[in-house]
Amino acid sequence: MLKRLVLAAAVAALPSLAWAADDYPARPIAIVVPSQAGGLSDILARKVADKAAPELHGVIIVDNKPGASGAIGGNYVRRAAPDGYTLLLANGASHGALPYLTKTPPYDPIKDFVPIARVGETQLALVASKKLPVKNAQDLLAYARKNPGKLTYGTFGHASAGHLFGEVMKKENGIEMVHVPYKGEGAVMQALMAGEIDLAMIVSAKPYVDQGQVTLIGITSPEGAAAYPDWPTLASQGVKGFSQARGFQVFLAPVGTPQPIIDKLANAFSDAIADPALRKQLLDLGVSPASEKPQDVPALYRELVSQWKGLVESSGVSSD
Repeated sequence: MLKRLVLAAAVAALPSLAWAADDYPARPIAIVVPSQAGGLSDILARKVADKAAPELHGVIIVDNKPGASGAIGGNYVRRAAPDGYTLLLANGASHGALPYLTKTPPYDPIKDFVPIARVGETQLALVASKKLPVKNAQDLLAYARKNPGKLTYGTFGHASAGHLFGEVMKKENGIEMVHVPYKGEGAVMQALMAGEIDLAMIVSAKPYVDQGQVTLIGITSPEGAAAYPDWPTLASQGVKGFSQARGFQVFLAPVGTPQPIIDKLANAFSDAIADPALRKQLLDLGVSPASEKPQDVPALYRELVSQWKGLVESSGVSSD
């Protein structure tokens, strides 16, 4: 009898789900960005939203909820109604590293969210002060080994992506460097150009490299990046520890969001990211645009999260 009641309830729900997808969206959709307005994630969310809204015949707004390394925005979406009206633009820091940096994670990146579409891949660049007598990664490793413990590297905070990569680089290559955390990449670069630190591991290195203000050592991506086709990877120069985690930006919904709505969003976002004009804008921002089909996103998201879990474990960094 119980099985019949459950089956009857499931069947009764099917028309409502179909109706929800057909009628969706009936009100504005909010994309929560777990970082400050004006940053890379914020810019990406707004560009994709502007392009996808017409296809959805709706309005998409961006809601910035920064703080706690992404946990504030992530938890807000995790607790939201799973109806497709509250989404999240997550990244490698908020959903790759953060859940594995503490014994009491704020959420489970796999069980608490449903992946919709990936915007693209981001890279960190390792750059050096012009005062440092190195031109490439092998020069840097040789210098570090001759001067153990004297090199300093700056990042945009403790347990940030740059910090994780920096600690892995130390362990895997047998060198010593001192981590110096800052509040934001602007502060990191000011310190680097002033000669206060020797190295920096950041996302927004392009303008500084293009203007010759710093020396490019290499990028953290395991393979060459479409956004920086002429920039060498650290892995290609023989630096160990850079064959794992890839930076990502991906749209997520709360678990339990009806699949027809996920499919509708996935198609709209994927079509937006496939637009040639938007792809050029992403490349200009240093983001290698995604190209996978919507049905391939869930497996890719799980793989990316697993890569970041491995990076955290290899680094030995904790936020506890």
